[in-house]
Order: sequence, then C-alpha cells, then structure tokens
Amino acid sequence: MGNGPLERQLQFEKKNQDLVKLPKYAKVEKRPIPHAPVASPFAGASVPKVVYMSSGTPFMSAVKRVQKLLRQTEKRATSNISLEDTRKTEQQKLAELSKVAEKREEVFVKATGRAIEKALNVGKWFEEKGAEYAVRVKTGSVLVVDDVVEDEEKKERESRKQQRRDGEQPNGTQDSQKTSEEKVESQNSLSKSAAKKNKRPASAISADAELPETRTRWIKMVEVAVSLK
Repeated sequence: MGNGPLERQLQFEKKNQDLVKLPKYAKVEKRPIPHAPVASPFAGASVPKVVYMSSGTPFMSAVKRVQKLLRQTEKRATSNISLEDTRKTEQQKLAELSKVAEKREEVFVKATGRAIEKALNVGKWFEEKGAEYAVRVKTGSVLVVDDVVEDEEKKERESRKQQRRDGEQPNGTQDSQKTSEEKVESQNSLSKSAAKKNKRPASAISADAELPETRTRWIKMVEVAVSLK
C-alpha cells in the first residue's frame, strides 16, 4: 500500500488480542460479511448510498457506480432551484446554490481486508479530480464470525500420534541428550518467531476440550466518502 494523502489518514485500532489457537484437526471457514442491502440511486438523501468493494470488484466499475450515485444526489439537491426564474435576484440564486453546497450528499465506498487498497485507489481517482470532488477517509473495524470445523479423521490421526509419543521413552544417555538439545532448539526457534512477530503466542485449546462452533475476530475496515464540491 502506498503512502499518499489517503494512506496517511489510515489509523487502525488493534483489537484482536490472543485469539485461541485451534488444534491441527480443526479449520476455520470464513462467513460472508453481512451488510445492509444496496440502496437505490433514486432513494432520498436520508438513505446512505454505499458501494461495497471486494478484492474482485473491477476498479472502473466502482468509479462509474460512484459517479452515477453522485449525479443523482446533484439532481435531488437542485430539483427545487431554477436559475432561470426571473423573479429571483442573482443574490437569491447564489444563496440557494450555497445552501445546496453545504448539504452535499456523500457516497461511501466501503471495504475490508485485502479490498482496502482498491477502495483507496477509487478515492485517489476522485481526489485527483480535485476541483470537482471532495474525498475523506475513515477507518474502523468490523466484527466477523468464523465457523470452526472439526476433521474427525485428522483428529483420530493426531490422537494416535500423541499416544505413540506418550508411549515412547528415551533410550540411553545419548538419546536423552539429543532429545534435550532438540527441545532447546525448538524453544529457541519459537522464541525468535514470537519476538519477530512482536506478539505473545496464542493460547491453545487442550486436546480433551470441546471445540467451539464459532470464533469471532475483528477485521480492518475503511470508508471512503466522496461528494461533489
């Protein structure tokens, strides 16, 4: 991700603290992120106009969608203003246009995760047309739910491996010393990995504990608001 004006506005709060580490026989299946239905371009100003971005959304398709929504906001804002009304003075017409400018509707481009950069690029496209559009960025987090799925066959294999490990005994001083050295090397490797990631190792679920059906986590979200000047 670049380091332009929009990127410099990004400040995310770290919310995922010590997610429970799942055993090898469990996997996480991500659910689609729920969001409100997409509003009609012709809906009133009280209804937020949102363009949801995914990693597969075509860039120019999103730009054109925003432009279409902005054109409709402009039509709604100026529908009651007639610049050709001879009964109004130029000052009155300018005052009405000024009120319209103060109440510009915004179109929101929202994205999470890997789609954030694409949403920012849409914002940059409008920002580069500086004389016509105003762009602002807001960051946040969305709480999502993942399903935890257990693989029975893999669980059985892991159980048999653990039973074999528990039944094995070190044979002689040399094997004992080798096992000890391997254990120290493994611990050092884990310590370096944890230090590199600059976070505490996640706690793990014990083998005899019941797996949770779901797991929640926070993901980064960005909202790019675009309006006409």
